[in-house]
Amino acid sequence: MSFSSSGFSFFKRIRRFFDVFFYVTGLVATLTAAFCLYRMTGGSKTSFEQGTVLRLGLEDALYETRPDDFIGSLTFGNPPTVWDVVSGLNRAADDPAISGLVAYMTQMPLTIAQTQEIRAAVKRFKKAGKKTVFYAPTIGELGGGLSMYYLASAFDEIRIQPGGEVGVAGIAVETPYLKKALEKVGIKPSFSARHEYKTGADSLSAEKMSDAERENLTAVFNDFLDVMAADIAADRPFADPARVRKILTSGPYFAQQALEMKLIDKVEYADVLERELKERDADIVDLFDYAAATYPQAGKKTPVVALIPAVGIIQSGPSVFGGDAYRSILGFSTFSEQLRDAADDETVKAIVIRLDSPGGGYTPSDAMRREIEYVKTVSQKPVVCSMAGTAASGGYFASLGCDRVFADPATLTGSIGVFGGKLVFKDLLKKLDVSVGLIQTGENASMFSAARDFTPPQRKYFNESLDRVYSDFTAKVADRRGFTPAETDAVARGRVFTGVRAKANRLIDETGGLADAVAAAVQMAGLPENAPVVEYPAVPSRIEMLLGLLDSDAAVSLRKGFAPSVKMYIKRLTQGDFRLFYSGLPAF
Repeated sequence: MSFSSSGFSFFKRIRRFFDVFFYVTGLVATLTAAFCLYRMTGGSKTSFEQGTVLRLGLEDALYETRPDDFIGSLTFGNPPTVWDVVSGLNRAADDPAISGLVAYMTQMPLTIAQTQEIRAAVKRFKKAGKKTVFYAPTIGELGGGLSMYYLASAFDEIRIQPGGEVGVAGIAVETPYLKKALEKVGIKPSFSARHEYKTGADSLSAEKMSDAERENLTAVFNDFLDVMAADIAADRPFADPARVRKILTSGPYFAQQALEMKLIDKVEYADVLERELKERDADIVDLFDYAAATYPQAGKKTPVVALIPAVGIIQSGPSVFGGDAYRSILGFSTFSEQLRDAADDETVKAIVIRLDSPGGGYTPSDAMRREIEYVKTVSQKPVVCSMAGTAASGGYFASLGCDRVFADPATLTGSIGVFGGKLVFKDLLKKLDVSVGLIQTGENASMFSAARDFTPPQRKYFNESLDRVYSDFTAKVADRRGFTPAETDAVARGRVFTGVRAKANRLIDETGGLADAVAAAVQMAGLPENAPVVEYPAVPSRIEMLLGLLDSDAAVSLRKGFAPSVKMYIKRLTQGDFRLFYSGLPAF
């Protein structure tokens, strides 16, 4: 068979097209790599003019970790973390070129615990003799400004515009109870818990808020207000925390009222502050850019502290980044691999686990606890836990393996208990004329079928399983924290505590933020105070992420989506999930 000259010419043109295409593609890739290398080496600004002012814009949520997969990076980008802000401000406090900090906010994207972390960093920055100014058009409107004002109060000066408010009005949280509504459509909630304060499934299985839940949450909210009032009284011209607490629950206040009450310092528009900065002729640098440019670079043999984020609902298998702790998956296999890699790394002399988890499955939570104990014993490296916004139930269980445990005063922790069960769709299926055939070879094979309720033997076994989990959980808490049976009962039964209350009840070792946990790890390892802290493992490049997309785990995550679906939610419940269903109060 032979080609005609015209046919040969056609294929020659096709080949030439691909030659040019791959040449151009290779050239673009080379230039991109060269540009990235330039940015990594000489392209980033590492020194700053004297008198530089940092600008902190907090308009989006701060996470505790970053996505390490391609789809996550496309969805969330490369988001800044709480540690970026805290460590950046700490370096800036010691940097003679930096003279001040201006923060700007229009909304409150932080949890109370994150607010406390940043407040502490701002106060360290102020202590170095540097000016701090907080500006917001309004601090909440018709309420909803308590957390934002709490953050603002750490600054030297607070300004809002003339039509703004200081929307401090206390705390209010509403919880819907769906039992009757579900039963009307033929869905029966069938749950059990250990014990009365373990109310994670009550929104599905109860008709109203229980006395135990009301008591527990009221205590939590009172702790929040007490801590806020004490901090604000110390940072603003007020002497009496009791008076501040009353102010925080009696608003909101219009701008002029707030000024007269000395809640704020100036009432003016943002352009006035901009003009003042221009008159100072100061360089204005974004804090996140500063933090990236000054991020400590460790040599190949430099002793470091490894910072391992542990964020999400605890399950077996790989981790999946979904943003905050309630939309991410903290997979045991991923966590174990990271922990063991840090333990095997000769440059890593101490490990800090940044734990932000409402709990999860009992088995993987217990496995995490055991893995931490094993690694610290074998490696002889100190392992310190820093609790973020939430470290409850299975999250608290995992923390028991660490040498020392720190929590912010507003961290939600404890919730030592267990619940589980299922939603039964039998009556709904009957209404829809749907029949479900069953074949089973064992009496308990269909225990978690959604088409029928537990049989008496199944319910007996399920309750025995909950008792076994609760007994094991409380025994390990008592052993780790040195509790008597009476002391264990006083902190268990599903109760939730703030960090400050957890410290008083000896559930944790210290109240403090991530910087405090790092300082403790440095001291325990005998390292110099300025020892580098490195995120572990390093976030891969986009190319590495793209290659990782070929892995089935990422593909499965893409198909399922990041946010736990209703199906996954129900599945966790039916598997004896004992996490705390609670939003963590991101703002008021």
